[in-house]
Amino acid sequence: MIISQVRKCYKEFRFSWKSVINLICFVALIFFATYAFNQFKATQYFPINEVKIAGIQHVSHDEVQHILLPLVNKGYFAVNVEHIKESLAQFPWVADASVRRVWPNQIIIQVAEKSPFALWNNEKLLSTSGQLFSPARNTFPSDLPQFMGPEGAQLIMMENYAKISKIITPLHFKMTRFELSPAHVWSLTLDNGIKVNIGHKDILTHLGDFVKVYPKIIGNRANEVNSVDLRYSNGLAVRWKTLT
Repeated sequence: MIISQVRKCYKEFRFSWKSVINLICFVALIFFATYAFNQFKATQYFPINEVKIAGIQHVSHDEVQHILLPLVNKGYFAVNVEHIKESLAQFPWVADASVRRVWPNQIIIQVAEKSPFALWNNEKLLSTSGQLFSPARNTFPSDLPQFMGPEGAQLIMMENYAKISKIITPLHFKMTRFELSPAHVWSLTLDNGIKVNIGHKDILTHLGDFVKVYPKIIGNRANEVNSVDLRYSNGLAVRWKTLT
């Protein structure tokens, strides 16, 4: 009986020892496979031969190339697409970017640039999402309206700009300059050169009245008008240019 128990223990010990050996071999295999894969990623196997970029209008291609070259000068598996996205996000014009690898040797980049809405305080650009950004001055579009206002007033100015643009549509003029003073007084300049002082309250009502009387008071004499003051409860004042 003792011999039988010894044999049983020996078999169980041999079985356990074999399990330990198998486990060690399995772990070693995983380790070496992971090491080999990482080494493979770090090498220049399957180099990137083509980088396609779409969506760039204002960002300098030379600057993009300078940033991307060291990031894509690697093997297919070693290219870090998230790192490329982070690098592209450093450009003021870039709102978003998608980067993907295409087997066996391509990188495809789609850039979404910010849409400029206005020139802000003659220093920055205001995007259609209400974000201020500061790209290179030579990339500023030349046909944007000028917004002059305190920091933090971007959204309310954009909102009123849209409302006022709709009100003055019958005059067939556009605003070239839109201002909000620190005292919260509104004014604008039309593309015919007339400056309109609106005031700080009931601005849409005053502008609606201005549009109604414009044909009778000013009409085709816009080149003779210096400014119009709407800061009256029951009327407006026209300041005529001094003609010599």
